[in-house]
Amino acid sequence: MKVTATTVFVYGLLIALGGVMGYIKGGSQASLISGGSFGLALLISAHFISRGKIAAQYIALVLTFLLDGIFTFRFAKTLHFFPAGFLSVASLAVLIVIALKIRRTLKEGV
Repeated sequence: MKVTATTVFVYGLLIALGGVMGYIKGGSQASLISGGSFGLALLISAHFISRGKIAAQYIALVLTFLLDGIFTFRFAKTLHFFPAGFLSVASLAVLIVIALKIRRTLKEGV
């Protein structure tokens, strides 16, 4: 539980800070709003994952899946590893951590 919550927490911070950096460097309000929204939602999910809430794992999984799709699309479009490629790989890693946690939780419940 602790590894998954920590992973989602760090990822949420990364997404939120990425939104702030997009606003500072490029003046993109869309980056600020989306990064802040997704980052905050992931941080809240991490909190509830640490408290053992199963629904929070699924919420984090869906949010991370959406972000991975966005970052993978941007990377395919620009072919610039940073930030889109890096965040695509990071999202995939977080997806794997969350999916393994859900799988373990389901196995223990059966």
